[in-house]
Amino acid sequence: MQLSADSQSVFFQGTAYDRNPSQIGPKTFIDRVAIKTGEKTRVYESDNHDVYERVTTVLDADARRFVVARESPTEVPQNFLLDGTRRIQLTRNQDFTPDITKARIERLSVERPDGFKFRVTVNLPQDYQAGTRLPAIFWFYPREFQDQESYDRPDRTFNKNAFPSFGSRSMEYFVRLGYAVVEPDSPIVGRDGQMNDNYVHDLRTNLSVVIDELDRRALVDRTRLAIGGHSYGAFSAVNAMVHTPFFKAGIAGDGAYNRTLTPIGFQSERRDLWEAPQVYLNMSPFLYANHLTGALLMYHGLADQNVGTDPTNSLRLYHALNGLGKTTALYLYPLEDHGPASKETLLDLWARWAAWLDKYVKNPQSHDSPKTRITTSSENR
Repeated sequence: MQLSADSQSVFFQGTAYDRNPSQIGPKTFIDRVAIKTGEKTRVYESDNHDVYERVTTVLDADARRFVVARESPTEVPQNFLLDGTRRIQLTRNQDFTPDITKARIERLSVERPDGFKFRVTVNLPQDYQAGTRLPAIFWFYPREFQDQESYDRPDRTFNKNAFPSFGSRSMEYFVRLGYAVVEPDSPIVGRDGQMNDNYVHDLRTNLSVVIDELDRRALVDRTRLAIGGHSYGAFSAVNAMVHTPFFKAGIAGDGAYNRTLTPIGFQSERRDLWEAPQVYLNMSPFLYANHLTGALLMYHGLADQNVGTDPTNSLRLYHALNGLGKTTALYLYPLEDHGPASKETLLDLWARWAAWLDKYVKNPQSHDSPKTRITTSSENR
């Protein structure tokens, strides 16, 4: 909010979302509001026809000149100067991953047997041919909700016209290697403060209905699936591998795998270990390590300072899986915190992730190599 030059008005900036955000994108605006009367005058309103535009900087006290950022699902965000009727482009940003930007995206809704509906995003190679069943990696991060209404609420601010952005750990890059990248929501639903009573049940059910629907649509090969995640996603990926038979391989980074090591609470869980001991035990994949299916690759930053994800979690799970004769590997990265950041670490991880999935998911076969391995990145630099 900004005061006008004559101090008689203020400027109100906002975003209007349609009732059907998946069909109609958001519209941004600036209104001049008279302080004494409340009368509104719209001084700027964006176009929302397949583009998203918003004011980033107001350049004068009366909001006559400003800089806007404009983007679309296929157009890189660019900045423009708006000065009356003039629109001057200020930037020439480039899309450095056009093949990922133009990858085919399927957004669908699935329904569990209990009637709960949730969303799934499937990223496919740009040249994907309908009916081709691809090997797939699921990358996810479960969240807790009390009911369908609380789950649906955030979707009302969905921006269909946003340009897709990718970071150094965006799993969408796997479409370049011929994988479908599946990003399912995984709602854990229950009464306030007790959602995790249903964690294992909902985790199984969510993954099962997603796989069934993708199989029905002939998008993935259900016999060649991997699952992964980071932090709580890593914890949930390992839980998926010990509580379901669906996945040939997994990737788990900077996770916590024994909930007795977070006895005072974690995520949205506010009960402590002594109030809800069975919940903590049921949610600890470490205690079900003997049930692990598939080959698990773990990584952990040795300087992880995040509460609850001390590197000992990965070390102890690795030792358990090693002793049980499971196929596993653990890579430890000195000086990395809760999430790999250095170029050397990221390049090392991507090479290992790709090799792991190619070996155990895309081209599964018998191997004579050792079933377990633990290393620090300094061994490979």
